[in-house]
Amino acid sequence: MVEEIDVIDFLKDRGGQATLKDISVGLGIPKYGPNSAYAILQSLKSKGIVDRKGEMWILVETKAEAQLPKPAVPTTPTTPPTIQEAKAEVPEVDKIVEAVAKTLTEAVKATRTPADEWELATKPMKAEIETKEEKLSAFVLKPDEAVEAKKPLVGLPTGTFLDSLFLTPEGTPLNGIPICGQFAITGLPGAGKSILVEEIAIRVAASGRKVLYATAEDIWKSQTPRFDLQSRMKQKADILGLDWDKIRENLFILDTVAFPELRDWNVFAETYRYVAEREKIELAIIDSVTVLEAYRGALKYRVMELARYNQLHGITGLFVNQRSAETWDSYDMAGGIGLAHNLDGTIIVDYGRVYWQDQQHDLQASRGEFVRIARVLDCRICNFVRRRIRIDINSDGFVRPVEPVKNLGN
Repeated sequence: MVEEIDVIDFLKDRGGQATLKDISVGLGIPKYGPNSAYAILQSLKSKGIVDRKGEMWILVETKAEAQLPKPAVPTTPTTPPTIQEAKAEVPEVDKIVEAVAKTLTEAVKATRTPADEWELATKPMKAEIETKEEKLSAFVLKPDEAVEAKKPLVGLPTGTFLDSLFLTPEGTPLNGIPICGQFAITGLPGAGKSILVEEIAIRVAASGRKVLYATAEDIWKSQTPRFDLQSRMKQKADILGLDWDKIRENLFILDTVAFPELRDWNVFAETYRYVAEREKIELAIIDSVTVLEAYRGALKYRVMELARYNQLHGITGLFVNQRSAETWDSYDMAGGIGLAHNLDGTIIVDYGRVYWQDQQHDLQASRGEFVRIARVLDCRICNFVRRRIRIDINSDGFVRPVEPVKNLGN
């Protein structure tokens, strides 16, 4: 098993710095998870032994030396005690044993007999509350009067076919996604998730609403000839006839590719709050949620924290996620089904081959046919169109329904 000292030695051999991948490969341990290179480095960082600069982990020499195990000091060999000396020490041992036994006996006598298990289990329910009554009562809510109890169901228009998939209580299109709702958009890479949220970002920003877009998959603005994310969004805006100056005014980018410091959760959360509260953000798009936590087991907790923050501050959230299993058209996503439970709903943008009868019926497709689909899998806020929608990526690079939106129906 690799210990902290092994990582320190590895860094020393590399001139005091190395990437996470170098450490993982060099020591033969996983990058993430329990007993991983990342876990050991985080432990060393908390002790001030290493620090992170971009992609490099840097050894802080003075701290590292202080943490190294001290060499054993050789002791002067002594001759074994004689039989007479050993016998002389026995009375001292007996005195110590007798003293310990006496202490334990007195301690046991002073200890109260524990209550039975039922009493212990119910004891918290019998605790006195008079000193905390005022504080505790603040946590207990009561329904408002009838006039104030029901807010109108409002949609945030995205300008895409998603606006027709959410329904009012009367069964008519909401013409937007439920405002302040938190939704996962999940599916395989290449299904069209990023293309869809890019269009949503520029449409909403062009409408005058403030949008925060966090990208983990592509650089926003590259100094190379790369056709970067900004270029693709500008191209989409030109095709749609949107005002780029209006988009520039209302769109804010967190680029975790150009600024790897943002991949640290504390830095990301602090920056996210700074922009959200200063600019009064109305829509936040995270593409994808892997930017929030490298260790997939903890991903749902990061998403939960952001979703709760968004709810408290009136921000609609779209969390792009990747399908994590071979089964398509399902809840299988990075972070597990627990991640979906933390959000208000799940939108699938996916592709695969049609096999089940209900898929054939919804999509008007033959068994074994390859299709792209969009589908609202669940929504706790309002009703929604339950059938699968057949989609495609057109020649202009937009995700569009194959059939007319007006015929979607339930």
